[in-house]
Amino acid sequence: MAARGGYKPRQRVAPAVNGNQNTGRKQPITATLNTRIRNYVKDTGVSSDGPSFVIQREIPTSDEISAPLDGRDFEVQVNRVAGRWESREQYLSDHYGLLREDGISSLRAVVDEFRVQPYMLEKNSEENAQIYEKVFIVGLTLAHSGVAAKVTFSLRRAEKKILWQQSKRLQQGTIVALTPAQDMFSSICKVAVVAARPLSGVQANPPEVDIFFGSPEEIEIDPQQEWIMVESSNGYFEAYRYTLKSLQRMAKEAFPLANYIVGVQRDICPPWYLQNQPKTDLSILFPGTGRKYAQVDILDGQWPDDPTSDLDASQVAALRRILRKELAVVQGPPGTGKTHVSVLALRVLLENKRDDDPPIIVAAHTNHALDQLLRHIASFEPEFVRLGGMTLDEEIIRPRTLYEIKQGTKINNVPGGMKGPAFSSIKNLMKDVQELLQPLTEGHPLSEDVLKQYGILDDQQCISLVNGAAEWVDTSRPRVASAAMITWASGELVHADNRTMPESFLFDYEEIELEYEKLKEIEAEGKVRDDDEFDVLRGERITFKEPWTGQERADGPNIDFESLLATRDLWKIPSQSRGPLYRHMQQRVKKAILEKLRRIMKWYHEQTINLKIGKWEVDTNYLSKAKIIGCTTTGLSKYRPLLDSLKPKIVLVEEAAETLEAFVTAACFETLEHLILVGDHQQLRGQCNDKQLAGFPWFLDVSMFERLVLNQVDFTQLTRQRRMHPEIRRALMSIYPQLEDHHSVLSRPPVPGMGHIPTFFFAHNWPEDTDSVKSKVNRTEAVMVVGFFNYLVMNGLKTENITVLTFYNGQRKMILAGLRAHPNLQGEKFKVVTVDSYQGEENEVVLLSLVRSNEKNNIGFLSVANRVCVGLSRARRGFYLFGNARMICKASKMWTKVVTTMGENPPRVGHYLPLICETHARKTRVESMLSAQLDVSAIADIYNSP
Repeated sequence: MAARGGYKPRQRVAPAVNGNQNTGRKQPITATLNTRIRNYVKDTGVSSDGPSFVIQREIPTSDEISAPLDGRDFEVQVNRVAGRWESREQYLSDHYGLLREDGISSLRAVVDEFRVQPYMLEKNSEENAQIYEKVFIVGLTLAHSGVAAKVTFSLRRAEKKILWQQSKRLQQGTIVALTPAQDMFSSICKVAVVAARPLSGVQANPPEVDIFFGSPEEIEIDPQQEWIMVESSNGYFEAYRYTLKSLQRMAKEAFPLANYIVGVQRDICPPWYLQNQPKTDLSILFPGTGRKYAQVDILDGQWPDDPTSDLDASQVAALRRILRKELAVVQGPPGTGKTHVSVLALRVLLENKRDDDPPIIVAAHTNHALDQLLRHIASFEPEFVRLGGMTLDEEIIRPRTLYEIKQGTKINNVPGGMKGPAFSSIKNLMKDVQELLQPLTEGHPLSEDVLKQYGILDDQQCISLVNGAAEWVDTSRPRVASAAMITWASGELVHADNRTMPESFLFDYEEIELEYEKLKEIEAEGKVRDDDEFDVLRGERITFKEPWTGQERADGPNIDFESLLATRDLWKIPSQSRGPLYRHMQQRVKKAILEKLRRIMKWYHEQTINLKIGKWEVDTNYLSKAKIIGCTTTGLSKYRPLLDSLKPKIVLVEEAAETLEAFVTAACFETLEHLILVGDHQQLRGQCNDKQLAGFPWFLDVSMFERLVLNQVDFTQLTRQRRMHPEIRRALMSIYPQLEDHHSVLSRPPVPGMGHIPTFFFAHNWPEDTDSVKSKVNRTEAVMVVGFFNYLVMNGLKTENITVLTFYNGQRKMILAGLRAHPNLQGEKFKVVTVDSYQGEENEVVLLSLVRSNEKNNIGFLSVANRVCVGLSRARRGFYLFGNARMICKASKMWTKVVTTMGENPPRVGHYLPLICETHARKTRVESMLSAQLDVSAIADIYNSP
């Protein structure tokens, strides 16, 4: 491949690349070359033609982030929740624009705010800005994934110490904006992505991180330039960038199932492969029947009605839909067994899979949900492969990650593959960069040889400089390369103290806004162990050492440097002009080095892409023989070139209603014949970084799943729940009027200490408050919840069988602190989580803290039906709510129905808790105090004794 941009890489003899090597664990497999990957990646590259969204670069541009509000020329289209799109191109363009805007708008808002208030502290930001000042570039890391700048920074404007292990700040993959300290975003904005955030770096003093600039042409290297760097605490671009690239790629390829997804065609056809061979082996659905159901024509209306099946009628209908329709949409309300149906469908699909069929792809919105699904799959297909190594399951899932599989069976190279050549090219380029940057790394003033090399001084000037210095230099000592320059500028060189200094602020630790589990989930999308790019950026380190610069003079701007540089004998230049002149020459050298470095970076960037292609050409050999491959919905895009090379025909997506549409669209590989979407659009929707894009008029939070259901595309709903006690289920009647109880839930054991009262709404009017990070809290309600939790434990319920849910992270932290401080609960572990983090989970007993209680009848998150649905449906045996029942009923018809239902036949709402001691069978009513003067400690005392 020819070099571009005027840079010609040196030619070196590449070392021989070994073939397959036996590690001693397993025999190496024979590697073959799959050229689909390189064709995919090269065709996806930004070109100068095509629709406008196709030619946009991957990382946002400076104009996108910093253009003044009245100078922006882009417009965001809406997600059409009703009706069809005119074309697939318009569909892809609209979703690309929506997703890109959601990924970058929060950073743009921070830059806009900073431009108006350049000296603000973080606590004064209304846009959740996180601000780092005294930012300096102290070196480069030459990694296989790119060249990163290492920057140090000050946290003064945070006015907090950072607990980096639990902080969302500067996560790998976060986009940041930088501006020179003297510019403050008035005219210059550089966009970069955090390349790595090792704890050893951010916990140093001063802290440091690695960043990738937005493009090779934008890299900066001046160690004396001071920057300001900002990020938004909202959003995470890393999870979006791969899906955006996938949408661009899809504009250049066939779009299977577009007649349903784009055209909202309601009647759905069978998959093409099933039309060719409709007879299906259903034996695994009917154990003990032998081969009786081994040849069922499922397209001919046949379906066995055998009593050996434990499926209810709605599950059978859902299973039939999954197996018979090329686009299968299955809604599973809480506890109805949608994962069970998905797993059964996968078993049938595997039983009927031919040897030459590609792997089935399964995906889920979160790593946690993916692991749950894969644990089910492992019981009948243990040789699955998981893409992405961020799993907590060390026993079943970890050994089946691609990373671990590769450790056991090594393929170092693929004949004709791109890995070896790209690796060699990068090694050569690393040496070129190291040599180029040598003047910035030696720690000495610039020598006359360097100034001559960059055309600043000529031969005669260099000779005059050396000869003149010889009169002052002790020639008996070893000569320093820059000795002549040091002598010439003697007294005019000063220490370059532009650097981030160590700090010792007496600040408190920063409040953590995210739950630790949710933080790990976000990080997991950026840190993928399969790429060997987690935590620490590996590569050659270059540290800048430029301790000297020239003395500045008051008349510096008026000095005619060109006239001075025309002087043939540099010793004739007045001494007071030598400091400013040296500074000028130093800047010219750095400018010339930077220009050449940027040309090299273009070539380096190409080789990093080639290396990634080469690695995937190796990986496809591991994946091609797998029957099932699992990844997150983000992984569908991140690994799309790799997955595309396998020519997948079947993709199943769990939690499909919780995933933004574009992430599922990326699953429509050119070869796709069968897409299965399983979820529940009445539970949590996809999360938008920019809350304005959720709901009217843009509806970005409406998933493909929900949109298809709203447009009456055929789907099946499961109708019989197997989780909740019937009294708990009745609270959901307004959301799921057709939901029935399976016989197994009729005999749930009672909750210890509550007699036979499985549900109760404890109503109060205690006022809410706001914590230091603007999250809603209700301190008295928190005390009540902690006390009731202790009461249940004292009556024999184990702490692991109780989950406390709330809609607000501030309340979560307050309740968790109360539980940890309770004298009767020392040493226990607690499940206290927000509703948004608990979809798909369940527990024996759930306590729900509603928090909101105010005179304005403002209920915030409690007005979102999807969130409420999740909150009401997690408990198996006992469900107890705490909140201002009267106020939330005034504010919401939905809550009016819930409270009214709970208050009737039998009544389960009151200003008290009906307790029945397990030991003494003593009935007690713990009442709320309705007066304004509430003694919180008195309520706490009620529970502190057994």
